[in-house]
Amino acid sequence: MSLEDTLFTPTPIVWGIFGYTNTISEQELQERTLMPLLQELGRTPDKVLLPSEGNSSIYLQEWAESLHIKTQVFHCDWAKNGRIAQFIRDDRIQKECTHALVFLSPKSERLGKYAEKLVRKGKVVVTSLDGLQRLPSASAPARKSDTGIMQRFRKCQC
Repeated sequence: MSLEDTLFTPTPIVWGIFGYTNTISEQELQERTLMPLLQELGRTPDKVLLPSEGNSSIYLQEWAESLHIKTQVFHCDWAKNGRIAQFIRDDRIQKECTHALVFLSPKSERLGKYAEKLVRKGKVVVTSLDGLQRLPSASAPARKSDTGIMQRFRKCQC
């Protein structure tokens, strides 16, 4: 049996979306986030896991469904779980995803720290505040000159 006769099974890409943004339009999301991300990956994801909050989740769900990509929306059960509901939802998404798109917040570094945690767990992580930035893999050493994920991200003009 030669190399040409072997079957190739592509690794599924499951995007997990963390955080959200209400400050950009659907067109801006597609131009500044989705198109560069698809160019880097080289293909569309097989499934998209979305939080139920935010305009970006609505735009991403519409985009995915228009391309016949499976989507799954995760809700927070605030009544049952209280303040930890968001953490429970994010953990459920992170267990299923292979790739992560994290919408960072300028007001909090919680999602930035969560993105770094995902990298340590072996996920391919891309962050977005105004554009895209891919976080280095867990095997890459951190540079001492970096002052944090938010500082590195603001330098990116994607």
